Amino acid sequence: MTVSSEPTERRPDAGRTPGPTPAGADRKGLARSGAMTLAGSVYAALAGFALTVLVGRWFGAELSGLYFMAVAVFMILNVVAMAGGDSGLVRSVAAYRATGAHEDAWWVSSAILAPMLAWSLVVAGGLAALAGPLAAVLTPDDVNLGRTFLLVLALTLVFSAVGQASVNGTRSLGGARTFVLLYQVWLPTGRLLLLGLLWLTDGPTALLLWTWTVPLVLMDLVAFGLLRRTLRHDRLASGIAPRPRRQVLREAWAFNLPRGLASLCEIGIKWADVLLVGLLLGPAAAGVWAAASRFVTTGIMAMEALRIVTAPLLASAFARDRHDEAAEVHAMSTTWLVLLSWPMFLTLAAFSPLVMSLVGPEFTAAAPALTVMCLGLLGYLALGNINSMLLMAGLSRLTAANSVVSLGLNLGLGLLLIPVWGLPGAAVAWCLALTSDSVLCALRRRGRVDVALPWREVGLAGGVAVLAFGLPALAVVLVLGPGLLGLAVQLPVSLLLYVALLLPLRHRLHLGEVRALIGARR
Repeated sequence: MTVSSEPTERRPDAGRTPGPTPAGADRKGLARSGAMTLAGSVYAALAGFALTVLVGRWFGAELSGLYFMAVAVFMILNVVAMAGGDSGLVRSVAAYRATGAHEDAWWVSSAILAPMLAWSLVVAGGLAALAGPLAAVLTPDDVNLGRTFLLVLALTLVFSAVGQASVNGTRSLGGARTFVLLYQVWLPTGRLLLLGLLWLTDGPTALLLWTWTVPLVLMDLVAFGLLRRTLRHDRLASGIAPRPRRQVLREAWAFNLPRGLASLCEIGIKWADVLLVGLLLGPAAAGVWAAASRFVTTGIMAMEALRIVTAPLLASAFARDRHDEAAEVHAMSTTWLVLLSWPMFLTLAAFSPLVMSLVGPEFTAAAPALTVMCLGLLGYLALGNINSMLLMAGLSRLTAANSVVSLGLNLGLGLLLIPVWGLPGAAVAWCLALTSDSVLCALRRRGRVDVALPWREVGLAGGVAVLAFGLPALAVVLVLGPGLLGLAVQLPVSLLLYVALLLPLRHRLHLGEVRALIGARR
């Protein structure tokens, strides 16, 4: 299998001698790191679920709408501030370290983080200057609170880009432990603790957004210190002469800037609908939509967990010209993703009224939208982290172009469907946009990355999930309704059926590799 490189997107280690890799090390490392990140993702998903429920129940749809609209603004501007440096740092550091070029790994981290800090100050200053006019557009009924929220976000943006790039960069240091502890354990835990403290003390609502930003800033500072200390220590052991610094800088940002555009489009697809719903239907509707969509994005945590683990492995595989290894990693992770995510989404789709009622009675209006999202994203999940695979192969311009098309589709369909269909219209636009990005990656990879997609394994895994969870859930809802009794009947039956179907298929679905999760030898 071959990978063609574009002129401005050379692999950081081009021309270097690949380092030795023990047989099976990457596969076992994938399983072990996957176990850790999956456990962290489960915890983060539960904490995110709790955060969404508590914000909705304690502060109501109106205020939670303002809260999530502010978060949407931050997520979009934070990606602007990172300018693709987060993915660039993972890819470059992983590739340099794979070939023993620790001096280059140290230098490329400086070449990415220093410009990112300067640009963050510009973005934060722009938001602070425009906080008043922007609040008048987004929150016309409570301009003062909206302006306060935006100023808090401007202060956070000063630290967040460099810090979150550093958090992602720790994944390139040989394991996912630091990332899991900081991003998946500390961050959601800190937010829940501060939110509970605010509610217990009956603090002013102006402090609500601080409960979201303070844990983030603390995480950013710790991650930056850990990353730089590790890279500084490793550079002393570098046995390869460093490359010219201008070349390292040029190649890093030739990758980063297109990736930054793609990241902006991707985060826009995930969060722009919160702002669109708020502008077209009001903050209360935005709060209801945000709660429903956060349930779905929390459910995609398995996809994020596998991406966290596989991105450095894919970058290392492409750097060493081991494309069969990259294909195997992608096949395993995609099959695992379907096995983990489809059962949950099929169950959520069937019992969406029950799930939304957990937030509050006014949030059950989003149940049809939640069902549409859960079913609409099954195809997106079946393609796996194909965007990340192309990105780690160096094709940041291709992924950027795909993301621009998908964002345009999301905004266009949202403006067309939300006024007519309401929240289900937003769900349709969102699902089509996300899926189109992965479909474009699958179609346009040909001739650039010759890695076959695991259609047979994915089709088999999806079929098992539908038989074990989809059909029983549908039958139970038709007989008992989408209530707690129906869920109590469906879950045990589906789990037993799932295990019974998977046991004879465990080898074809790469489940034998789970033995490595407990340290067993192949």
